[in-house]
Amino acid sequence: MTSRSATFPETGDRSGPIDRINAAIARDSLSALVLWVFLLAMLIIPTLAPVAISDDWTYARSVEYLINNWQVHILPVAAATQITQLFWGGAFAFFFGTSAGVLRVSTLAIVFLSAFAFRATLDLVDVPNRLAAAALALYLFNPIMFSISYTFMSDPHFVAWLVIATWLYVKAEVTGRTELLVPASGLAAIACLQRPHGALIPIGVATWYLLSGRLRIDRNPIGMLLRIGAAPALVMILTLTLHNDALPSQQSLFLTQLRDAPASETWLLLRRMGVIELAYAGLFCLPLTFGAGRFLVARSDRFKPWTILAVVIASATSAGGIAWMRDQGRIMPYVPHFLGRGGPGSGDVRYTRDPLFANAFFEWATVLCGVSAVLLAILLLTCRFDRRSPQTNGAALVGCLCAWQAVGALPQSFLFRNWIISLDRYLLPMLPLLLIVLAWALRDVRMDWMIATPLIVVTIAFSILGTRDILIFHENVWALAHALNRAGVPDTRLDAGYGWDAYHLWEFSYDNQIPPQTPDGAWWTNAYAQATDSTYVISGKPIAGYSILSIHEISAWLQRKPVLLYVLRRADAPPDGVSWPP
Repeated sequence: MTSRSATFPETGDRSGPIDRINAAIARDSLSALVLWVFLLAMLIIPTLAPVAISDDWTYARSVEYLINNWQVHILPVAAATQITQLFWGGAFAFFFGTSAGVLRVSTLAIVFLSAFAFRATLDLVDVPNRLAAAALALYLFNPIMFSISYTFMSDPHFVAWLVIATWLYVKAEVTGRTELLVPASGLAAIACLQRPHGALIPIGVATWYLLSGRLRIDRNPIGMLLRIGAAPALVMILTLTLHNDALPSQQSLFLTQLRDAPASETWLLLRRMGVIELAYAGLFCLPLTFGAGRFLVARSDRFKPWTILAVVIASATSAGGIAWMRDQGRIMPYVPHFLGRGGPGSGDVRYTRDPLFANAFFEWATVLCGVSAVLLAILLLTCRFDRRSPQTNGAALVGCLCAWQAVGALPQSFLFRNWIISLDRYLLPMLPLLLIVLAWALRDVRMDWMIATPLIVVTIAFSILGTRDILIFHENVWALAHALNRAGVPDTRLDAGYGWDAYHLWEFSYDNQIPPQTPDGAWWTNAYAQATDSTYVISGKPIAGYSILSIHEISAWLQRKPVLLYVLRRADAPPDGVSWPP
């Protein structure tokens, strides 16, 4: 067992704030070390890089409207409700400006705050300090979570508020203080104002209360449900009815795709997403499941007939699913966005980065993720579930939340069902919840730290270096794009990747209803930057039909080969008087 409140001091502590912080560090120096590494990583990574990453231009433009025009304006293309993020980022922008770097810091700030709630939740379910610090590291430095934290994307903001709301719901469960359900539902309402998936938080809590028999007719179930979810329900209703921009067209598109999908395509997506979520669950937990692996396999005394059957089913599902996906030419990472073969981060420039390893590495990585998922299943099937234990009930509540967030990845995946299936960031809400349940279940399992610790350290280093590389990459792309502008190339003739093109051209293209001008362009020039004809392109490789004007080598610490950027010009374009290189 661990000392309680290793990161959150007890309410009755009358010492000063500095004394309380020092005491918390002394009680749990490993978690403090993880938090310090997270902060110090900002000195290695170009945190203030003036670039848009993936979709964060959408949310950044809304903050610009708020600060510059005092107008609440959510772009119809936005996929998130984003009201929470709008005002959180707006608070930073009000004092420090609306630059991409400032908004990136606002994301890091809320993720950092959520780390304290995550750690406090582990205390509530009595996770030992060393194991809690390991889980905290895997939450903050998961390659997808860490790299997306260095953006102004909506996902890390939602995950952070999800973790904070979970902490208070679990505290209400473990301590028996049902009066905490009301403020917890308020935090869930804040999550609802970030992404619609916040509505799944009270549903997950209510599911556990139903399973544990506390929603019986004789126990005032209506009152309990109101305490659990009245605030999120009210927020969702008011948002949809009173605010015209509450349901952007992108959300409507998700719902339309879900409604119109044929049964055969829906069934295919459900099976694929089942395999994908299983594999990513294995990836999220891999350092700890492998660290405990040989001790888990040895727990034969806890194997009952139904347990053996369940383990066999889990193993067959994992192995069969991996083989089935491989027959389709798919191996891990199955749904790359913020973790691809080229490393952490979103590229979104033509031919961004080469794979870090040969194909065989990713095939073996897929197998290892499947093995990790099976070890996770063995752990959960053989752990001691004492219904009389408040800590067990707290972990079960988190498990219900995790299950509903896994379901929550499905609706937006319908948009991609016949293309890339889904995106890895849609699975991020599962990450902290799964790690909390995992850490709770590992409390009574021996851990081989000689295996787990190096894997965690490698994960941290990989995430920091890869995130640094992708921001350096985009900094160079945007610097070249600015230089091309100065040389006389307008944005309507330039393709400098999704972030640049959409930030500069989406509203212009949308307002003027411009059809795509690039005949052989990337997906973003067809959907988000229709106004550009892509006469000039910044690319990671030469492109057929384009002449090379200049080649630029950029710094990359993870890549073993030189990373190059090419400035290209369409070969058959008429002369335009642009001199490049300048």
